[in-house]
Amino acid sequence: MMSAIRWRNLAGQERVKEFLDSAFQKGTLGHAFLFCGESGTGKFAAGVDLAMALLCSSNQNRPCYECESCRKVRHYAHPDFHVIMPVVMQKEHRASDGKLTTEGWQEISTSIQNRVENPYAPRKLSSIPSIPLEWLKEINHAVMRGPLEGGKNVVIIDGVDLMQKESANAMLKTLEEPPEGSVILLMTERIHSVLPTIISRCQILRFSYLSPEVIRSELISRYGADKDQARLDASIYTGSLGESIKLWESPLSEESAEAVEFWGHCVSGDWDSLAAMIDRISETDSSGAYGNFFLQIMNLIRSSFYRKLKGTENYIMSLEIPVLDLKNIRSPEKMEKLVMECERAIGQVRVRANISLVLVNFAISVMEILNGEE
Repeated sequence: MMSAIRWRNLAGQERVKEFLDSAFQKGTLGHAFLFCGESGTGKFAAGVDLAMALLCSSNQNRPCYECESCRKVRHYAHPDFHVIMPVVMQKEHRASDGKLTTEGWQEISTSIQNRVENPYAPRKLSSIPSIPLEWLKEINHAVMRGPLEGGKNVVIIDGVDLMQKESANAMLKTLEEPPEGSVILLMTERIHSVLPTIISRCQILRFSYLSPEVIRSELISRYGADKDQARLDASIYTGSLGESIKLWESPLSEESAEAVEFWGHCVSGDWDSLAAMIDRISETDSSGAYGNFFLQIMNLIRSSFYRKLKGTENYIMSLEIPVLDLKNIRSPEKMEKLVMECERAIGQVRVRANISLVLVNFAISVMEILNGEE
């Protein structure tokens, strides 16, 4: 029997490790998985570790992290290891006919190399990312071609919920009739946005929030964070290693301060202040910043709600992060309605809706929910 996978990147997630270890050792690993969970909880890290284990040439411990195959995976140079993820394409990355330029393909390759090297590192995006259709078609062709150097062909598709209809249909055909040796790892933060036809063809693995203890250990290992205990304590209560790394590197972002101010105006019903703030935010002209703004509000809503309950330490962002006034919101159902409004706003930002209208509609919906009028 094969030995268990040597998990070097994936932090915590013992249940996920146990399931994949068992299937890997018995040789019963399925051809398609859907990893779902919050950003930074380890979906991509698990995918990299699993891909390396499947492609490793060692006869004992896998991945060995030393053989030629493992080195190729680490540098994203293995012909049987493919990654698709949302990226930001600038004007120079596309030709006049809309196709990716050499610079565009290089930007994709560099982004993937950085992500494979450090799966939890916060991604700094200047606008809303997307998945270019021609990229997916090329990877699809590589999958249908079959493996070149070994018995496996491993594909990671992060952000499967962001795929356009044509892209999703192309991937669906591959999932229905995958070539022998194919292992396709789909990943999403919003499983309800993934096509049911895709979900039905995958084994679903859910990535839970990480405990403060796991995150503490990782931050100490990466940054020697035990030398700054106060800063460490302010960073570990997110449930997400990725989010904790972001907090450690930028303790309180500008988006957090704006989110707290915006929420305060919604609670007080101060439309004059809201109008002035909406005008100010709209001048930013950065869909990436808009998305982060609503993401900050969503995280603060959850953290503020769970802070009032016992046994919810893994869900609280930080004891030093501001607490939002949730007024009469006492049930998880009401809290999730607020979260859904954040997700709706993020979705509108992704399709480049008018940000002023998005902010106004969001403020109205929040006020209605807070006042029990929805």
